[in-house]
Amino acid sequence: MERYKPVSPLSIAQSLVFIKQHKEVSVMEYIQPVCNGKRRASLSTAHGVIHFPTFMPVTTFGDKYPLDRMIQPYLKRLSQCLMVSYYYAQKMKRRPSMPIFVDSGGYAGLFEGTEILDYGEYACIKTKNGDEVKPLDVLHFQMKNADIGATLDFIIPPGLNETECRRRQELTIKNALYAQEHNIAGNLVLFASLQCWDEASARRCARIFAEAGFDGIAIGGMVPRARDKEYVKSVVRVVREAAPNCVIHVFGCGNMDLIPELIAAGADSFDSSSYARRAVDSGKTESSSGMHSAMYAAIENLYKTNAMLGGEDKINEVTPNMKLCR
Repeated sequence: MERYKPVSPLSIAQSLVFIKQHKEVSVMEYIQPVCNGKRRASLSTAHGVIHFPTFMPVTTFGDKYPLDRMIQPYLKRLSQCLMVSYYYAQKMKRRPSMPIFVDSGGYAGLFEGTEILDYGEYACIKTKNGDEVKPLDVLHFQMKNADIGATLDFIIPPGLNETECRRRQELTIKNALYAQEHNIAGNLVLFASLQCWDEASARRCARIFAEAGFDGIAIGGMVPRARDKEYVKSVVRVVREAAPNCVIHVFGCGNMDLIPELIAAGADSFDSSSYARRAVDSGKTESSSGMHSAMYAAIENLYKTNAMLGGEDKINEVTPNMKLCR
């Protein structure tokens, strides 16, 4: 059986060099000018305190992505909170002993053959198989299995006509307020999902959520707009202005160049599976040795991202406890 050597100090040193070269200004220098004494530095959950800014690695459960299963034992050492989709969270057999953010389930609305149904008090997504993703079903699952949850939303993709954009935003707001009313367990931190198509619609939505008293706002719909960095930054900026006391999360953002700028604009946390996708793209995963190489690359990608957010002190905290084999 092939043996794998421990991580060498050179690998860690190379990571430090990468981080120093990648950003000359620390993330904390980005944050301070926009705090104004209002941004939250941390969030307490049932499974631990999350300090901001932070990156939440996306992981899955089940058998579809074996690389995720290999990476999971190391995630607690390299992250403060995991992001899991509502779909894959339902395949979770054993809950990790760390904070978990279960997303809204709204991604199901992008699949072919789905439709949006408005039931008056709330709206849901009906799949082509006839299943319905309802806000209370999502909420009850989150209350049982998550520390943070996002409300069921309806994604607004680029190019959608304004009438439909407005309809989807109204239904997204309706679901958020409906879920908040029913979040009575007391152990779930509920983030309102925000969908928008311009600055004005983002500001309006954020004001409603801030007035409703949500702890956080999760901005969706930015992945297909990620190339327009100025637009993404402008949305984060107006949401921060409209909701100065809320934690602001940006769904699907793993761009190391963009994250510090979004923190400066007002965002506090991010999630992405890009750390693992880049690892798969960088090497073959058909063999056992290839899978181990991909695992190591994914962990190193995550290591670099969190080091950028936490600085060298965070690396020094993690490094002595790392028992990673390659």
